[in-house]
Amino acid sequence: MSWHSIRGHDAVAASLKRSLVRGRFPHALLFVGPEGIGKRTFALKLAQSLLCQRSEEADLDPCEVCPSCLQVKAGNHPDVLQVERPPDRHELPIAVIRDLCLDLGLKPMMGPRKLAIVNDADDLNDEAANAFLKTLEEPPPGSILILIATSAEAQLETILSRCRVVRFDPLPEAELAAVLQEQGVAPDPAEAARLAKLGEGSVSRARGLASREIESFRRDLFDALADPRGFDPSSLAKRVHEFVKDAGKEGVDQRQRASLLMGELARFFRGLLWQTAGLTPPSPDPDDRRAIAALAERLNPEDVFVLADRALEAAYHIERKVYMSVILESLTHDLGALINPRA
Repeated sequence: MSWHSIRGHDAVAASLKRSLVRGRFPHALLFVGPEGIGKRTFALKLAQSLLCQRSEEADLDPCEVCPSCLQVKAGNHPDVLQVERPPDRHELPIAVIRDLCLDLGLKPMMGPRKLAIVNDADDLNDEAANAFLKTLEEPPPGSILILIATSAEAQLETILSRCRVVRFDPLPEAELAAVLQEQGVAPDPAEAARLAKLGEGSVSRARGLASREIESFRRDLFDALADPRGFDPSSLAKRVHEFVKDAGKEGVDQRQRASLLMGELARFFRGLLWQTAGLTPPSPDPDDRRAIAALAERLNPEDVFVLADRALEAAYHIERKVYMSVILESLTHDLGALINPRA
């Protein structure tokens, strides 16, 4: 049975429970793992457990019906502080961290402790991270800080040395497929299994790939790359940019769509690498495999490594909020130089 319906992370819950029982629960935790696997959901359930007014704290088993549990679930518990990167910024500002530290220093309003959850910890700049160090090293009595990130390697050593790193693994395909059906993303087990394979352990990624618009565009993109006549890099960049802008007026929606496309592009090139190595690509899509086979006939493994690296580099710059048209123009230019037939 999954810990309070949070699939795939029972081992993490068991480890934290052992720490509570032994009286060694850390005051600062760094949750790391891929996007969309439930780290934030887990952090909020942990907050419920530690603030529950009915259950024993060491049981790590919130009742989910007391006033405290209900307020955590509703997002308005006065002793649970949450901060994240503002949508219009590419870094978590120092002002946000300073305000958080001040609020954390105030006396709890409902229970014995306060919890602070810092989303987007990957985006702490050096200034904000350094402003956080004193609170991480000497937190107010009873307080617990949870930083949520994708990678421990992206954090400053001074942050790492003050936190217990808790690693979250991607969800197994069977667990992810079950989540997609529970959430109504996939109408049947076969579609859930297909999306779970494409999602690579991430619920948010699988949900994004369930979009028919995404499915249609990625098909056109891969077929354009595999076309033996080649493609025009500028025209392709324009098509991708227009599709990204169609995601909505908000920049965060556009960048999520762009990141999803770059991830699919990287997956396509990984399959291409398998093909050039004489292996069967792991893609569940037969049309992808046909495009990969066609492209593999005119590329060598060294070129494919560069293609995959460029897709990942573009995804990184998208997350860093570099100007989108510049990213796409640069990417398609490099892809054209490697993929297009040479005269």
